[in-house]
Amino acid sequence: MTQIYHQYKKSWCKRTLLLSALALIVSLTLPYANAERYPDVPVPFKYGTGARIDNNLYVGLGSAGQSWFRLDTDKASGGWQKIADFPGQPREQAVTVALDGKLYVFGGVGKNSASDTQVRALNDVYRFDPQANQWQQLATRAPRGLVGTVATTLDGSQALLLGGVNKAIFDGYFADLAAAGSDEAQKNAIIAAYFEQAPADYFYNRDVLIYEPTKNQWKSGGQVPFLGTAGSAITVMNDNLILINGEIKPGLRTAAVWQGKKQGAELAWQQQPNLMSAEKGVAQEGLAGAFSGSSNNVLLVAGGANFPGAWQQFNAGQLYAHQGLKKQWQQPIYAQVNSQWQLAGKLPHPLGYGVSIQDGDKLILIGGETTGGNATSAVMQVSWQGNQLHIE
Repeated sequence: MTQIYHQYKKSWCKRTLLLSALALIVSLTLPYANAERYPDVPVPFKYGTGARIDNNLYVGLGSAGQSWFRLDTDKASGGWQKIADFPGQPREQAVTVALDGKLYVFGGVGKNSASDTQVRALNDVYRFDPQANQWQQLATRAPRGLVGTVATTLDGSQALLLGGVNKAIFDGYFADLAAAGSDEAQKNAIIAAYFEQAPADYFYNRDVLIYEPTKNQWKSGGQVPFLGTAGSAITVMNDNLILINGEIKPGLRTAAVWQGKKQGAELAWQQQPNLMSAEKGVAQEGLAGAFSGSSNNVLLVAGGANFPGAWQQFNAGQLYAHQGLKKQWQQPIYAQVNSQWQLAGKLPHPLGYGVSIQDGDKLILIGGETTGGNATSAVMQVSWQGNQLHIE
């Protein structure tokens, strides 16, 4: 599958190397918990999606193509087992929510059909029944394109989807590039016009979308009181939704953290302390594609990627904020303890754009990509115990 996301970011990265040692090389400064290490995913895995049903982890799509895999965490030594292939077109950045014992897979970026020549923001929905090992495309469409969207559930009966790019602008950008053909001057003009805009002018989604599977219907959950984001991290903690960072325009991230609490049919939002910087005297650029979860009432954020220097250029009046800058994958792990952020440790390697799955008081990090966009198949478990970070 083509590197769709990096086309969108205008990054030119190879994606052919497998970092098989990722989960084995962990900083000696970090303590370990006594837990079975989960086996690697069978293929290099990034820009995919996944969720947990009972003791089973499910992941698929992204660089895995139409493949999906299941891991029984009670029998982890048996490894990942392949399940039925996804029946829709291959895609990256789809999101998955487990509801009533089934997987619901929403959107992503890909083609509408095998003959389509252009990638698009997709808004279709598929359901997987583990008992029947069967996929079904549902007769519904999300009211927004779902690229850069995040999804979760607060009650296990409804899916909440937030953020994402504007479908008309996103699809139009690729359509315009295709129409330009081999005319490099026209392509450069299209690229400049696309990136040289203020954050609000990308019209990233600010609507909270609620999907009810029993009725196969979409409802409004209100709007967020801040700019829409793409590539944020999302976590449910103490029945509150936590939305962490994300880009506010291509190449420019925010360090903001927001908490949403259910009030009637909508969410009431409260801003939390911004994510701290890993370096003294250097501002936090914000993260996209980060892992997040909670452990023993501590919020954890790990990895992700950004363009160091983007905010400096943006604040100097350069709307094409990441022009000339190099994308950097991040290694720090942050913990919010008693409402205060602290640097808790580091991942074995810079890493982002994998799958985060909450499993009790453990956060499971599956796959992702590291420096240069290289995909990994490694699986890690992160937890907070005894006021310390543990990685297995």
